Amino acid sequence: MKSRAFRATAPRKPFNPRFSRRAFLGAAGSAAALVPFVPLLEREAAGADGAPKRIITIFTANGTLHERWAPTGTESDFTLGPILAPLAPYQDRLVILDGLQVIRQGVGDGHQLGMGCLWTGSQLLPGDFGGGDGGSAGYAGHASIDQAIAEVVGAQTPYKSLEFGVQTGGANVWTRMCYAGPNQPLPPEDNPQAMFDRLFADIGMDPQGIERLKAERRSVIDLVKGDLTSLQSRYGGDDRHKVEAHLDAIRAIEMRNDAAIPACEQPMLDLAFDPYANDNFPTVVQRQIDQLVMALACDLTRVASLQCSASVSGVVFSWLGHSAGHHDLSHLGDDDQTMLDQITGVNTWYAEQVKYLLDQLAAVPEGDGTLLDNTLVVWGNELSRGNSHGNMPVPFVLAGGAGGAIQTGRWLTYDQTPHNRLLVSMAQAMDVDMQSFGDNDPGSGGLAGLT
Repeated sequence: MKSRAFRATAPRKPFNPRFSRRAFLGAAGSAAALVPFVPLLEREAAGADGAPKRIITIFTANGTLHERWAPTGTESDFTLGPILAPLAPYQDRLVILDGLQVIRQGVGDGHQLGMGCLWTGSQLLPGDFGGGDGGSAGYAGHASIDQAIAEVVGAQTPYKSLEFGVQTGGANVWTRMCYAGPNQPLPPEDNPQAMFDRLFADIGMDPQGIERLKAERRSVIDLVKGDLTSLQSRYGGDDRHKVEAHLDAIRAIEMRNDAAIPACEQPMLDLAFDPYANDNFPTVVQRQIDQLVMALACDLTRVASLQCSASVSGVVFSWLGHSAGHHDLSHLGDDDQTMLDQITGVNTWYAEQVKYLLDQLAAVPEGDGTLLDNTLVVWGNELSRGNSHGNMPVPFVLAGGAGGAIQTGRWLTYDQTPHNRLLVSMAQAMDVDMQSFGDNDPGSGGLAGLT
């Protein structure tokens, strides 16, 4: 896929019936102006019970221990390894991807290449970030997959995408995973209070606020329906069919409007803590998850990321009894039992946080299902194993399924398949037409056997 830039996340767009009408119909007021919006509204009506699809990318650092991460058994009858055991209640909603290779080419050390390539599938540009290999590198040379998806689905929500962070650190290639385009990293928001103020401070989801939001959405729908109905009688042939399809999609949106809003409420969160203090790391993770889930429930965005620390993460997991930083622990030898046990503890703790995310998604009703039913969660890492800086097999876990787009309850094994194929599958699951992504994989198509 040719490198291109995608617009960075824009400020929140207010609900404005007059603007929305112009955006839909344009100044021309003709059927021709409606044609580009038919696929958009058909996507809006897609998914379980007409609910939109969402995607969440998650990053945790410094690799894993494959022998304690990988399941045992067969593709559909397997037992999760000790590290992923906390996810057992959701086993039928998971896909464990084993054997994927993050192809690394060009300048950069293992952490730099792994972080920059994880969601971009690309090489790093030349730059002056000194690496552990004695060389230097720049930022990634391609947009990240979340932003490619957001470019397609983001026009339907106040925010194209939201980037949540947890003690990610200053700006460099080790600390940035989302990219609007080549050399255009997107900084995550590490402060839960700042994210709350950005997303929810002006919403006021009291009963009156909910009714106001319903009324504003209903006003937009009524305006568009009125103009479409008048156009329907004026055109024939293909244009008439497109207008009818447009009306059908509008009706689907109308039907889910009243059902969706009650799930949206201002999060009641205690944010009176220092988000940058090491020992507050667990609290920040869960408060960011709480806000991420509510942002999806409120349809503020359909594309979100959660970055837990960064590559070369020095977080000390003191709440697990550790005294050494995560990165230092991950580089001890394989004959060091303390390293093995503590790295197992770190990654198991992260699995518990992913379970917390799944719990929150599953608790939000949506039509006949839940928010989890219509969300694809993708959890990845920049390395396969910390002390080798390896790039195969890099651990990936999928959860949720995006409205049935992914066949879950499976453990899939691959033989050094480029992870670019996974990036393509992520886009395809979100109904984004794509056959290749990034510049590290000359092949095309999604990940075999995923759907």
